[in-house]
Amino acid sequence: MKFKALTLGILIASAGASQAATVNEVFNGKMLGTNQRYFESIAGVPRDSFRNDHTFVVQNCQITATIGDGKVTALRLDLGQGCEANLQSFIGEDAPKPGQTITPGVFGSGQRYTASCLAECGNAADPSAYALWQAPRSAGGMEVLMEMVLAGDKAMTAADEWEKQIKQAAGMDYVLATKFNCETRFNSIAEAVFKDVPVNAITVGYGLPTQRCN
Repeated sequence: MKFKALTLGILIASAGASQAATVNEVFNGKMLGTNQRYFESIAGVPRDSFRNDHTFVVQNCQITATIGDGKVTALRLDLGQGCEANLQSFIGEDAPKPGQTITPGVFGSGQRYTASCLAECGNAADPSAYALWQAPRSAGGMEVLMEMVLAGDKAMTAADEWEKQIKQAAGMDYVLATKFNCETRFNSIAEAVFKDVPVNAITVGYGLPTQRCN
C-alpha cells in the first residue's frame, strides 16, 4: 500500500508539473537561484543533461537550465516557432516589449560581441555570433547573452562584413585565431552590422560564459 501511494503521488506530481508548466513560468527571473528540485517540480524531467546544463521541453519550446551547486544560475531559451522570450521578469522596464522581435539593437548599444568562428569554420555545425548585454545596476546587473546562428541571410551578411573589416585591419591569421574575442577594438563594427539581426537563442543569468580566442 505504501508503494502504491508513493507511486500515485509521483504520478500526480508529474502530471501537475506538466499541466502547470508554461514557458513564461519556467523561463522566468524568479527561477534564478532556486534549487534544482523545485525547478524540476515546475519544468518537469529534463530531456537531456550535459555537465551543468539540463534541457527541458516546455510547450514545445527548449529551455536549458544551468545548475551549479544545486541552484539555477542561468536560463536559456531557443527562440522561433512560437517560442518567445518575455524578459520583463528578469530585467523589468529594460526588457523588449512582449512579442517584439529580439535583436541586439533593441538593447541599444554597449554590448560585447564574440563569435565561435568567422572564417574556415568547417561543416560540423553552423557557427554563431554572440552579443552580451548587461542590465543597469538598478536592474541588478543581470546579463543577457544573445546568440545569432550564422546561417540566415541577415546573420551571414553581418558576419561577412565583420570578418572583412577585421581581416583588412588585422590580417587573416587574426580572424582564424578568433583574436577578436579577446579584445574590443572591432566591437563597434559588430554592433553596427548585427543590430538588426534576429536572435536565435537567449540566455539570462550572471557570469555567463563568452567565446574565447585561440
